Amino acid sequence: MNLLLTFCLILNIFMSNVIADLPDPVPASNQLYNRLEKIKNSMAKMRFCYNDSCFYRNLTSKLIPPSQENEPYRATISASIDRPSASPDLADYHFIFRNDRWQLVAGEEYTDVADFSFVDDRYEINSVHSSRLQTGNLDQARKQGKLRAGYLVLYYEILDRGVERLP
Repeated sequence: MNLLLTFCLILNIFMSNVIADLPDPVPASNQLYNRLEKIKNSMAKMRFCYNDSCFYRNLTSKLIPPSQENEPYRATISASIDRPSASPDLADYHFIFRNDRWQLVAGEEYTDVADFSFVDDRYEINSVHSSRLQTGNLDQARKQGKLRAGYLVLYYEILDRGVERLP
């Protein structure tokens, strides 16, 4: 009987250590969706042009569950962008859920005069006014103050360098 009790005790200690070493479980999809909605709602309040005339409209979000066990949740927030232009501007921002936070990993903004592409902290601008592709990083663009893109505000002001802020 003592051998069985000793075995159970050792097994219990071993299992406690194994469970302690496991990564935190992913929050339920409704929690992930609510956290994504918080980001989206913050975006609806932001202005990102020098004259505060640029803002998001018609924001929608889409939560994409993993297709395989080891893949992260993904999400997209899409929006129309109101800014002084002759045609409607559109944007899509792509997120993954990693390390218990939503992380902005890419985005696109389409205007009447340029297409902006973003990957993490890098950007490319293909403009009708220039025959060459403009590239750079967000830190430098932020210092110079010349990049009028919603992605920049989302990356630094709503998120913390592209990572969800938690209370």
